[in-house]
Amino acid sequence: MATVAQPVYSRPLSGIERYSLMFHAVCRYHVDAILQGQGDLSAAELRMAVATAAEANPGVRVRLRGILGWARWVDSGIAPVVHVVESSNWTGSSGEGADFLSTALDAIRGGPVADLFLVRCADQQLRIVFRSVHAAIDGRGIMHWIQDIFRVLRGDPPIGSHSTLTDGDVQARYRDRLQHSGFTPLPPADTIPVISAGTATGPLDYIWRRVVLPKSPSGLLARSAVFLAQWARQSGPGEVRFTIPVDYRGLRTDEMGVGNLTGFLKLCVEPTDTHRSLTLRLSQLVKAYADCYQSREIPVIRWLPLRFLVSKLRERLNTLLFKLNHDMPSGGIVSMGSPDMARYSCAGFRAEYLYGIPGFVGKLNVVFLSYADFAVVTFAAPAAYNDQKQFDALIHAYEAHFSS
Repeated sequence: MATVAQPVYSRPLSGIERYSLMFHAVCRYHVDAILQGQGDLSAAELRMAVATAAEANPGVRVRLRGILGWARWVDSGIAPVVHVVESSNWTGSSGEGADFLSTALDAIRGGPVADLFLVRCADQQLRIVFRSVHAAIDGRGIMHWIQDIFRVLRGDPPIGSHSTLTDGDVQARYRDRLQHSGFTPLPPADTIPVISAGTATGPLDYIWRRVVLPKSPSGLLARSAVFLAQWARQSGPGEVRFTIPVDYRGLRTDEMGVGNLTGFLKLCVEPTDTHRSLTLRLSQLVKAYADCYQSREIPVIRWLPLRFLVSKLRERLNTLLFKLNHDMPSGGIVSMGSPDMARYSCAGFRAEYLYGIPGFVGKLNVVFLSYADFAVVTFAAPAAYNDQKQFDALIHAYEAHFSS
């Protein structure tokens, strides 16, 4: 008896994903995760596991197809490529020595949305970099994907995901609850940057740094928001607002998709705020379904040509990044939780920790992962924010504050 062919995996390009593609065309808007550890894992073993895990998670094999509101992510059947870098001087603490990561995945022109780098480093560390385009795979999605790769490496079947759910679908489910929750969006206001911007010359370039805190403070997200707001106000008064992503998985849906199942909160930090008051406010916003709020422009964006959106963004980029405006917040703060390293290890690799390179978009982005005895925090900002080492000064102060 002939078997019935399974339909090709496909899901719509949501409004926020199209918005992310617009930024990706200008700023290389990736979700990059780095797994650091010890071992002799071979490229052949990793490629086998990637192919098997990709078969169970076709969302990592998709390509962009179609135009405007009809655009979709469609499974290509091609697993992400595993690149090998031997004897690298890269330390994993910044982009220095990692020129192999400088190119962007060209998803806009129909290229792959994910790839990997197996990097054998001179400091005896084995670092595996999992790269993805944010418009196709978000932070929790890439963590699920990595875990499935290591399930295969340990001889277990991947959990997999064929979910076609989008962030827009989730928001539509909770539209009525949001309307009756009493939530009111923040009014527009000019926001000050956390770091004093320098002089922007030449093409836009981003830099990133990683620090390891010797302890893992509770409530690090809210504590970070307070610290960064106080740092911002050293240069003068003004509104300080951060974007806080909220993962819908386990909160708004039971589906484990690899796409952008993320909502966003806008958090205003007042001069009198403490980490406790911010934690309470964030809890209240989630209870009010504020993460399901969708601005009026998102549905419209789906029907505007990407080339038009990119040209408009380029026209305003210097204003958005380096001048007071009410469209770009002071920064973004992302908590990626407390991953269990046993899930990211196998016979040929013992993981020490996982961390992320923040997306190259906006004025400042901070991503952290918490462990039992330490926390790993990474920062990214336009290079112009470090023309007088002010970006590095912020990071040193942050590290000293949370290490004491």
